[in-house]
Amino acid sequence: MNAVSKWKIGHLGCPPQLKRVSRDVGVALLLLIAAAPQSWAWGREGHRLTALVAEQYLTPETQAQIAELLHKETIADIASWADAYRMDHPETAKWHFVDIPKSAEKFDRDRDCPLSEKDPKSPWRDCVTDRILYFEGRLGDTSLPPSERAMALKFLVHLIGDIHQPFHALGDDRGGNDIHVQFLGSRQCGRYDCNLHGVWDESIIEEQGLSEKKYTERLLQEIKDNHWERMSGGQPTLWANVSHHYAVDAYAPDGALLTHEYVDAESKVVDAELALGGLRLAHVLNRILGASATPESQPGRTALPKPASDSAPR
Repeated sequence: MNAVSKWKIGHLGCPPQLKRVSRDVGVALLLLIAAAPQSWAWGREGHRLTALVAEQYLTPETQAQIAELLHKETIADIASWADAYRMDHPETAKWHFVDIPKSAEKFDRDRDCPLSEKDPKSPWRDCVTDRILYFEGRLGDTSLPPSERAMALKFLVHLIGDIHQPFHALGDDRGGNDIHVQFLGSRQCGRYDCNLHGVWDESIIEEQGLSEKKYTERLLQEIKDNHWERMSGGQPTLWANVSHHYAVDAYAPDGALLTHEYVDAESKVVDAELALGGLRLAHVLNRILGASATPESQPGRTALPKPASDSAPR
């Protein structure tokens, strides 16, 4: 599909009342927008779907270890925990994404992953690719107290979901948060003005009109139909590069009208990333906590997934 055909350019612009505010108030509004729930990774449902897929691929050993760490909660229950945690711990905000420029071909750690604000001498930097590896190490460190390993598990479940949201691997326009759009003719997405990042977080998923159970079943069926189990391996930098590719392909200009054609095309990518995020989360947890559930995995595989309902490569 030609990228130009995915949307029509509208004349969204700024509401008149915003044009009258002072520069200082405008900055304050931007800060509020940055903290709004729809600007964070997958929404609650997207994170739950990733975790629900992962649960189907966990080994009994891994399930037992998770139960010891989380007690009565499941990984689906805690999938959005890190978003709530960052409200009181803003130093963790940069852990949820990586700012790869739209013009760049791939991730560059020195350019895209800043030194830790809290500890500039730390070997671990403030971006999602580094922090996934950091929390992998902490989850696997049995010398740590169970509470700290449980926190590492919670972060891992969330951040592996984050890195599979394409606009968490794009630095331009704050990952699409600054791109105002009309979604299927509406400027309002729930309680918030529509922006490109928020559309990918929640609106495309909600537009499918599926219950959580039905959506999970669809993702599991697509995994089987497309033999995506073989793509459950790889490293965070690989996942970020694939997400970045998708974000660049799905990028829309400010004021764009996102049509049904756009949603139909990009919902296939959303499903692929939710499904692969779940598979890779399970692969990581099985590797750390139990025997691997996906022996046919091919770590390092770089091919993009081809959705079941899309016969041609994107």
